[in-house]
Amino acid sequence: MRKHNINWVISISMCLFLTGCLEKEIVDDINIESVEGFDLIGEKEVLGTFVVPVYQADKKIETETFTAVSQLNKDILRSAQKESSAPIVNGSLELVLFNKAMAEKGIIQLVDGLQRDASIGTGLYLAIVDGETKELLEQNLGTRGTGDHLFNLVKHNIDRRDVPKTNMHIFLSDYFQKGKDPNLPILKKTEDSAKIVGVAVMKEDKYEMTIPNERLFYFKTLVDKHSDGTVSLGVDGKEEFVSIRSIKTDRKIKVKWEGDTPSIKIIVRMDGAVREYTGNKVTPKELKEFQKLLEDKIIKETESMIKEFQEKGVDPIGLGYEAKSRKRGFDYKKWKEETYPTLTVQVDADVRLISTGTTE
Repeated sequence: MRKHNINWVISISMCLFLTGCLEKEIVDDINIESVEGFDLIGEKEVLGTFVVPVYQADKKIETETFTAVSQLNKDILRSAQKESSAPIVNGSLELVLFNKAMAEKGIIQLVDGLQRDASIGTGLYLAIVDGETKELLEQNLGTRGTGDHLFNLVKHNIDRRDVPKTNMHIFLSDYFQKGKDPNLPILKKTEDSAKIVGVAVMKEDKYEMTIPNERLFYFKTLVDKHSDGTVSLGVDGKEEFVSIRSIKTDRKIKVKWEGDTPSIKIIVRMDGAVREYTGNKVTPKELKEFQKLLEDKIIKETESMIKEFQEKGVDPIGLGYEAKSRKRGFDYKKWKEETYPTLTVQVDADVRLISTGTTE
């Protein structure tokens, strides 16, 4: 019994000792950054911009930015500390931006530095900026600060619109996975705000091509599950338009090997609703017409994009990964250099419209 009590005393003493060794940070005495951006300067140097929300006495939130130039992520933050009257910490970092020039050169070094920081979660959003991140981050956006505004801009378009799901964990998984390339949303500064202008398809960690907004609905059906995406279509032979909202999508990839030659079929299934129709009341006949119209459009757009991916040598769908998982002795070098560029990929679409919306 005495030995048991002594063990408890030792354990409690050690906890108190260790607690006393921890570095304490008072919230009021530090600058908690919410977003940071990196711009490539010349060939090697990087300009880092760090955004800190400042809470005013009248409950308004303004934005303070700190900048520094260096070659490594941590060196940049250490340099930025020299401008700040309080330590800058990144425990609440939600979004990291890279300008397109940096993305073209490669971002893995900076992303690797972020993932090694234990205070940063893997759910951190990454995005490309068409323009300079510094100019974008120096704006005062939204009512809760620039960082929160940009974070919610990306989150909203991933959760409820046509931008595929992505974060630091997904980016690194796609980067290290042979047979699949990452994709990241692209932001652009407007006159007084910011907007998403497309998605960047990366070749490993380098920017390779852009999927513009008008094709994101179809791109997301290939690489992710859709929720609340919307597409507008012109009705054949009529001056009328129909807007269809995606309720649920799923895609299945079938790979069949015959010797060293694979055949791949992608099956896209979608449940949707007619959101708006500029014609008269939607009849069962017209509903079937809309279904066929969307099926044909999905097949046309997705097969066209796949051919572009093959020409650019990128694979955001992960066809290489799917082929590899169904073939023993898979030769990835041969796949990348010979098989994938000339591969014929068939897309089938099955659309079911389960409700109708407003009409004129």
